[in-house]
Amino acid sequence: MLRWKLDNLVKEKDFDKEIKYLENLINKLKTYRSKLKPSLSEKTFKELVELEEELTEKSNILGAFVGLKQSENTKEKHLKVWDAKLNKIGIRATDELLFIGRWFDGLEVPGLKKLDNKNAKRLFKSIPNLEFSLNKSRELAKHSLSEKEEQLAIRKNSTGISTILELYGLITNDFTYKFRNKEVDSIELLKKYFYSSKAEDRELAYKALFEPYKNNIEKFHSIYTAVSTNWINMSELRKYKNPIQVRNISNGVPDKVVQTVIDTSVKNANIFHEYFKLKAKLIGMKKLRRYDIYAPVKKITKKYSFQESKDLVLDTYKEFHLPFYKKAKEIFDKGCIDSHPRKNKRTGAFAMLASPNITPYIMLNHDDTYRDVETMAHELGHGIHDLYTKGNYPSVAHPGLTLAETASTLGENILFDRLLSRANKTERITMLSDKIGDAYASIIRQTFFVKFEQEVYSKIKDGLTYEQISDMYFKTLKEQFGNSLSLPEEFRYEWSYIPHMFRVPFYTYAYSFGDLLSMSLYAKYKTEGKSFIPKIEKILAAGGSQDPVKLLKSIGIDITKESFWQGGFDTIKARIIELKELTK
Repeated sequence: MLRWKLDNLVKEKDFDKEIKYLENLINKLKTYRSKLKPSLSEKTFKELVELEEELTEKSNILGAFVGLKQSENTKEKHLKVWDAKLNKIGIRATDELLFIGRWFDGLEVPGLKKLDNKNAKRLFKSIPNLEFSLNKSRELAKHSLSEKEEQLAIRKNSTGISTILELYGLITNDFTYKFRNKEVDSIELLKKYFYSSKAEDRELAYKALFEPYKNNIEKFHSIYTAVSTNWINMSELRKYKNPIQVRNISNGVPDKVVQTVIDTSVKNANIFHEYFKLKAKLIGMKKLRRYDIYAPVKKITKKYSFQESKDLVLDTYKEFHLPFYKKAKEIFDKGCIDSHPRKNKRTGAFAMLASPNITPYIMLNHDDTYRDVETMAHELGHGIHDLYTKGNYPSVAHPGLTLAETASTLGENILFDRLLSRANKTERITMLSDKIGDAYASIIRQTFFVKFEQEVYSKIKDGLTYEQISDMYFKTLKEQFGNSLSLPEEFRYEWSYIPHMFRVPFYTYAYSFGDLLSMSLYAKYKTEGKSFIPKIEKILAAGGSQDPVKLLKSIGIDITKESFWQGGFDTIKARIIELKELTK
C-alpha cells in the first residue's frame, strides 16, 4: 500500500512561512503599478510576469497540498484553517493585483494609461510561452467587469458558492449505503458491484447508491439551483452568449467545435443501442436493464494485485515509448501515489499537477480488479502528460479540459490493444464488450450530461422543482438508450449524484472530446507507426500554451470538421462488428 509524500510540496510546519512568502510576493508586485505604461520595456515586463508566475506557482503548490490532504483524509483537522488562510491570501492578491491583469488586457485602470494593441503585441511576443495565453486573455477582456465588481465577485464566490459546494461535499461524504443488510461506507466499494456477474447484486448496488441521494433530493435541488443560477447570472453580467460559452472559452475551443462534438455524439448514440441488445444475449437476458450495462460478459475471476498492475502498466508504456515509461516510473519512485481505499479517503482517482517543476501526484483506490489496471494506466497517462509540460510557465502548464484527456485515454488504448492481442476468443469477447461499454460511458453518457445541463440552464431561472429537473434528466436517459434497455425509476435522481454538475458545470464534454481525439491519434499511430509519436509529444509538451485548434492542425488534425469526430465513432462501430463476428 503506497501513501504519497506531500513533503515534496510543503512541510506542515512551514505552511505559515509559505503564506508569508506569498504576502511578500504580493507586496513586490504592487510596486510595479507606477511602472505600467505603454512604453514599458520588455525587460521590466518579463520581471513583472515572472513574479506573477512565481505567485501562481507558490499558490498552486499550497492549494495542491491542501487538496491532497483533504483527499487522503476528508476529516483532516487542519483543513479548514489552511483553507481559510489560502482563501484570505487569494482575496488579497485579487484585490491588490487585479490592476496588472486589467492593464495587460487593455482595460481601464485608474491612474494608468491604457496598453494599446501595438505595445501589447510587442510585450507579449517577448515571452513566446505566454503569448497565446496573454493574447487570449486580452481578447476575452470584453467579458470582464469593473475592478470593483471583480473584487466583489471574488468575495461572493469565496463565501457563497464555495461554501454551498462545501456543503454538497459534507452531505455526500457522510453517506453510508445499505447493501444486503450491511452498511458500506465507501462508494468505491459499492460501485464494484455494478460490475458483478450477479444481476441481483447490480440492482441492489444501484438502489443502495441512489437511496441517500433520493432522500436528500430537496437539499441537492437547493444547492444545484444556487450553483446554476449563479453561473447564469455571472455569464450574463460578463456578456457571454450562453452559459456553456464560459466553459468553452476557458478551454480555448470555439462554440461551434464544442457543439459539433455534442451533435455528432448524440447522432451516434444509436450505435450503442445495437451493442446493448447484443450484450443482453451475451449475458443471457431477454433485455438489459440500466443496472446491467457494466455487467461482465463472462465472470471475471482474475485479480490483479497492485504490484502486478504496476508492472503491467509500466511495461506497456515501455513498449510504446521509453520516455513514457521513464515518466510513469518517476511518479512511483518519487512517492507521489496514494494507492488503496480506506475510511475517510476520497473516492475515485485523479492526477494533480501542482507545478511543472514538481512531479505530479496520483490518487488511486486500487481493489485488485481489471478496472483498477485501466485506471492506473489512465491516471499515469495524465501524469506523463504533466511531466511533458516541464519548461512551460506555471500558468500555462496544464492543458485545457479538451486536451487534458489525450495521454490518459491514449494510455488506456495502448494497454487494451496489448492485452487484446494476447487474449483467447472468450477473453476477446469480454474485453471488446467492456471496451465498447467504456466508450458509451466516456462519450455518450458524458455528452448527455451536458445536453441535460444545456436544457436545465435554459429554464432554471424561471423556476424548476426537483421533480421537473428529475423528469428532464430521465428524458435524456430515454433518448440515450431508446428501447434498447429498460430504465428503472430511481435513475431519475441520478443527476444529483454527478459531482461535476455541481462543481464544474459543462465540464464533461471534455471526456467525449478527449476520448474521440485519443482514438484518432491512436489510429494514426497504428497507421504511421513510431514516426507519429513526436506529433503526440508535441501536443503533450504544449500544455495550455497554444491554441488547441491550431496545435492539432499542425499535426494534421482538423477538429472543426464533423468527419474527424465521426472517425472516432467508426472505430467503435468496427469493435461492435468484431464483437458480432466473435459471437456468431
